[in-house]
Amino acid sequence: MKRMIILISMFALANAVISCKKEVDPHAHHKMEAGKVSGASLYQFHDMFTDQNGRQLMLHQLQGKYVVVAMFYATCTAICPRIAAEMLRLEKNLSSAQRANTTFLMISFDPDRDSPANLQKFIAKMKLTDSFVLLTGKAESIREVAAALGVNYKKQDDGEFAHSSLFSLLSPQGEIILQHAGLSVSVDNFREKIRP
Repeated sequence: MKRMIILISMFALANAVISCKKEVDPHAHHKMEAGKVSGASLYQFHDMFTDQNGRQLMLHQLQGKYVVVAMFYATCTAICPRIAAEMLRLEKNLSSAQRANTTFLMISFDPDRDSPANLQKFIAKMKLTDSFVLLTGKAESIREVAAALGVNYKKQDDGEFAHSSLFSLLSPQGEIILQHAGLSVSVDNFREKIRP
């Protein structure tokens, strides 16, 4: 009888230990990082994107630097090359210290066609520098980021997109600190906000 009580006690203790074990949260690191930013930060998103090199990343991995972000699609022949050219012009007009502290992010709203290989072709065509990160992802994730940035876009019947042209500057914590609508960016406005 004593053995039976000991066995039952041991079983109950083992069961209690197992039930107290916490499940591993795949977003635990992200949530810890998110605690350092406000509710207005784009780094609160948990969505996974793919860059031009095929690497998976979440937006919060860009934390720590200023980020100039615009949305585009790689097969665009009108506005999008001008968006990229404006971002290049902005990059060239920053001081070397500011450039070292700034990432240039372009997010595609054409996930069906903008594979990493097509993003690479766009980089080569536009002669973008190593400071540029081009992302593609799931349609819902892209729409969520576009809404947060205030970018409007709509797919047309011919597969092309009607879209707004908006440049946003994010703080190192992922908050929007400056936005410019249109194709001619005021370099001075961005330079004033980016600290070396």
